[in-house]
Amino acid sequence: MDWFSLYPFVDKITEAYVGKGDTHIHDGAWIGMRAMIMPGVVIGEGAVVASGAIVTKNVAPYTIVAGNPAVPVRKRFDEATIEQLLGLKMYEWPEEKFTALRDVICAEDIAALEQASQDWDQKSKA
Repeated sequence: MDWFSLYPFVDKITEAYVGKGDTHIHDGAWIGMRAMIMPGVVIGEGAVVASGAIVTKNVAPYTIVAGNPAVPVRKRFDEATIEQLLGLKMYEWPEEKFTALRDVICAEDIAALEQASQDWDQKSKA
C-alpha cells in the first residue's frame, strides 16, 4: 500500500517479501473451522484455536485462543497438570501403548494416566 502503483510486478513483490519461518502445529492441537494460522507461528501441544481465529503469535501448550487477532482465553489445565502432560510425551508413545491407554488418555485423572503409563512400561519390559 506504500507504493504508487499496486500492480503486482513479480520481481518487486519477491524483493519485498520477508519470510517468517515455518508454521508448526504440535500433536493434540485442535484447529477450528476457518481459523487462520499466520506464517512462522507455533501452535503448542494440546492447544485449541477457536473457529475463525486469526493466530499471529505462538500459542502455548494446552492454551485456548480465540479472536482477531487471537488472544489466550484460558488454559485447559492448571500449570502443574500441563507440565505433567508435557513430561509424559504421550505423542511419542508407540501406537500400542497409546491405544492400550486410551481410556485414561480420554479422562481427567492425571495421576491415573501417569500410573497407567508406568504400568504399561513395566509390562512391556518384562
